[in-house]
Amino acid sequence: MILSLIVYTGTAIAMAWLGKHVSDREQRIIGKGGAPLSCWSWEIVMGVLLYVVISALRWQTSWDYNMYYSYYVSMQSLGEFSRENFEPLFALLTHLMARAGLHFSLYFAFWAAVQIALLTYALRHRKILLPWIALCIFMGPYYIFWMGFIRQSVVECLFVIMVEAIVRRKYWQYLLLSILAICIHKMCVLFIPLALVPLVRVHHIKRWVPFALLVTCVVLGTFPQWIQWIFDRLGQFADVLHYGHYYRLFMSHDLEYAFRPVIGPSRLFPLLSCFVVMWYYPALKRRFASDVYMSAMYRFMLVYMAYINLLANTTQYLSRPGELMRGCFLVMVGYTLYYLWHERKWLPFAAMAVFNFYYAYYEILKAGLNPASIYYPELYHTFLF
Repeated sequence: MILSLIVYTGTAIAMAWLGKHVSDREQRIIGKGGAPLSCWSWEIVMGVLLYVVISALRWQTSWDYNMYYSYYVSMQSLGEFSRENFEPLFALLTHLMARAGLHFSLYFAFWAAVQIALLTYALRHRKILLPWIALCIFMGPYYIFWMGFIRQSVVECLFVIMVEAIVRRKYWQYLLLSILAICIHKMCVLFIPLALVPLVRVHHIKRWVPFALLVTCVVLGTFPQWIQWIFDRLGQFADVLHYGHYYRLFMSHDLEYAFRPVIGPSRLFPLLSCFVVMWYYPALKRRFASDVYMSAMYRFMLVYMAYINLLANTTQYLSRPGELMRGCFLVMVGYTLYYLWHERKWLPFAAMAVFNFYYAYYEILKAGLNPASIYYPELYHTFLF
């Protein structure tokens, strides 16, 4: 528990300080008529290196660690994967690093570097968000999730860059990045229809409408029996959509996928954060009037929250496609925290801080009280000792 507290808290504070330092320095330079800082200023490079080192030294932290570890070391010893359905680019890079004899810590360091480099590059023109994003990543659920679902986390961070290609109408660039993402995780074929989301007009929609739609999704997600009704009518067509396995699970009436009307902090706090973002969105639009990127991220955030709440009480595999937009929610939380702090709106800021900075400590407490529980992978371990 102590190691986890030190690593998550210390890394969050260090990266937040580096983000604030580079943001303040850039604002001073621009105020004097200078050009914005490079996206790889020394503060950002130090932050990336810190993130990579912490990720490289971890051991059995997050759920899929052992799976990726066993695939990598089996590749080194046997020369082939024990799993055959990895996407081509992911398999190729893993194969090259394994055949080069790189230690498994360097393998995990590489994917961590890709994650944080993509996210940092996406925010290169919005450095004011970096300290808030850093706090959210390590005190919220993002780091633990990203370290577990390596392929998915990389494409989640890539999508934060791809949104900029959409708003700049660089559709060929977006398509090429989508193809690259599909070569890392096949689920990214969904990126192609997602390009239509920013085209949805929300400027003249009354404020209560998105609230009502999201509440409707929460209610429907609390009673997920309607999903089985859909699967009943999909039949074997589910195989075409690559959901055949889940179709058969629903048909088996497995209790794991049955009605589970539970809403704990892990679902409630992001939902409440979304409500705060939605409430202050008109103010954010005025504060960042020329930022079309933020407007697009807001739309993706609404789609993300609607989707995961619709499927919150079923198997996680059905909610995963929506999680491709998780980074959009993270960015909107960063915008809102920045706005509330600088406008001195202390009560909503405190609420957002609780909603977004609780997760690591909540999971550490659960794992510490029951070390043999399913929460064990939430803790930070290192192979060094």
